[in-house]
Amino acid sequence: MTARAFCPAHITGFFTVSENHSDPERVGSRGAGFSVNLGAHARVDVGGTGWKITVNGRRRSFLLVEKVVRYFAPGGKVDITTDVPFSQGLGMSGACALASGLAVCEETGHTREEAVREAHKAEVFCRTGLGDVIAQSIGGFEIRLKEGLPPHGEIRKLELDRELLIAVLGKPLMTPDVLNDAVLTEWVNMIGGECMNEFIDDTGFDNFLDISHRFARETEFIKGPVVRAFTEAKDHGKGSMCMIGNSVFFTGNINRLYEIFSDLTGHRNVFIVRIDNRGARLIDSPG
Repeated sequence: MTARAFCPAHITGFFTVSENHSDPERVGSRGAGFSVNLGAHARVDVGGTGWKITVNGRRRSFLLVEKVVRYFAPGGKVDITTDVPFSQGLGMSGACALASGLAVCEETGHTREEAVREAHKAEVFCRTGLGDVIAQSIGGFEIRLKEGLPPHGEIRKLELDRELLIAVLGKPLMTPDVLNDAVLTEWVNMIGGECMNEFIDDTGFDNFLDISHRFARETEFIKGPVVRAFTEAKDHGKGSMCMIGNSVFFTGNINRLYEIFSDLTGHRNVFIVRIDNRGARLIDSPG
């Protein structure tokens, strides 16, 4: 038997971090973001002892995914393919964990809720993110009002039909490096809290874009190639930095933006996407 699942990539515009709890189900982030129709695809075959994990055709050690699948079965194979890069603020580690979790749960008779729970706990443990899995599980344009996995946390979903452009502009950034920096986290929480309070008064997508740009600017995450990207694109759309990566998202004149970013970083690093309102899901196996 083989099970297959898809989990959308996810972009956070602004956030605060809360880790003051021993229960990982209560740990997470507040903020806002959206899921897109590119992401991670996982194929799982359960059997035997020990897990073999491949990503884009190459065998690799992937603790985050292994923690999830090993919770449900002692062994098997996980084949993952990804549409967008890792460590660029696109939530791909969480996407791989959740897609793999959904597929293995389909094979072993466990529930979707269990897959989401274990993927979230694994991501908290591995420090690859604090809110992606929860958001990716439901899709859409989401507001994370209270940190943690529901029912401890609270998340609100809005469905939107919106085309956007994503561009990867520089080297990967390691999310654990940010989450493990206490001084930086305190600074992020102060600015992110102000942004969240302002956003609650107007949760429209255009306001989300404005506040996300303010957050990126005031935290000083915007550096190097991302600064140049905003200078080049500001007259053709609105957007911000994908948290946390050397990448940006924009909406506006998509054709012109595609030309601009292709010149800056190469067309292989530019993606035209739509908001994914369905969230992580099982997909039918061929045949």
